[in-house]
Amino acid sequence: MSRELVKERVIKYLIEDLYVPQDMIDTDVLVSEFEEGMEGMIDIVVNVKDENDYFVPLMIVKCLDEDVELEGEVVEKQVEFLEDVDNIVLAGRVILTNGDSMMYADWTGEEYDTEQSLPTYDEMVKEFLESEKLALEHEHTHEHSCGGDCNCGNDCDCKH
Repeated sequence: MSRELVKERVIKYLIEDLYVPQDMIDTDVLVSEFEEGMEGMIDIVVNVKDENDYFVPLMIVKCLDEDVELEGEVVEKQVEFLEDVDNIVLAGRVILTNGDSMMYADWTGEEYDTEQSLPTYDEMVKEFLESEKLALEHEHTHEHSCGGDCNCGNDCDCKH
C-alpha cells in the first residue's frame, strides 16, 4: 500500500472512528507554515478553531508506505521528526503509521499500541479547551498588569 493510500485510510479512520470533522483535517502541510525555515511535511493535521477562529493543531500524523516496518532506524528518524515538529506546533499528539501498525504518543509521554486507546475528537477538543483555560488563568495570575486591585496579585480592577 502506498503512502497516499495509507493517508486516505487514516483520514477515513479519523472521520469514522474518532469523529473528526472533515473540515478540521488538513493534509500535506508544510512545516514551514508553522516556523519559517523548517523543512518537511506533515501528512495529516487534525485541528480545532480557537476563540479567535484560528486553526490550532490537536494531532499530527506521519504516514509511511505499508512495506516500511515500524522499527529500527527508520522509526527513530520519523519519531525524531515528529517530536521536532510537535515542539513547534504544540499539538501534543502524534501518530506514526504504515497503515497496518501505528505508534501513538500524547503530551503525557504515554505511548499506546491500540487504536481503541486513541481519544475521540470531542475528547481532544475538551482537553484543548481545558488547557487553554488553565493557560489563561496562569497568564492572568502571573503576568497580568491592568492597574487596579484584584486577587491576581497585581494592582488591577479586572474583577478576575
